[in-house]
Amino acid sequence: MKLFYSPGACSQAVHISLYESGRPFEAVRVNLKEGEQFKPEFLKINPKSKVPAIVRDDGSVLTECPALLFWVARTSPGAGLLPVDTEEQARALEWMNFISGSLHNGGFTRILRAERFVGDPAHAPAAAEKAKEDTVKYLKIAEEMLSGRDTALRSGHSVVDNYLFVMARWVPRSGKELADFPNLKRLHDRVAAREGTKKALAAEGLA
Repeated sequence: MKLFYSPGACSQAVHISLYESGRPFEAVRVNLKEGEQFKPEFLKINPKSKVPAIVRDDGSVLTECPALLFWVARTSPGAGLLPVDTEEQARALEWMNFISGSLHNGGFTRILRAERFVGDPAHAPAAAEKAKEDTVKYLKIAEEMLSGRDTALRSGHSVVDNYLFVMARWVPRSGKELADFPNLKRLHDRVAAREGTKKALAAEGLA
């Protein structure tokens, strides 16, 4: 099994989760800054030109962070990365869709890649500022959803927390500090102390 990742990208959540699963895998770095995601070799793996992507042992490819997190958790039941309760699984999917659709792509991506969302490049700075406002709004919602916990789910640690950990590392991009969101900071600090997280950060050169 191969994980295609980029250091510090959302793929980090899958990287952490794979270490926590205890399953053997090979991590393959994709240099987004140099445009490796657009090269023919990678496009054969993921024509969406994004990380993460996993090439499984049977040769099939799975993409999209929420799907990969769900798959890693469900195929590694002994790791306890996803609750067995249907209600809690639904909450996990609710969280991951919110993180992917709102916090990540509806927030941070619009801050960093504002030019993609406007017709006139001159409008990009204003669009980025608006994206910061929206991102802070989403972060406040996440803070409320945590409701005093340091885990996204009431049942305890899950792949959702690994995904939120990555978003927590990105908070300064919104113009805020992680300390502005106490629940999210506690989650970040707890996940940062886990062995799987330490291994993933070290492998990505971010320890």
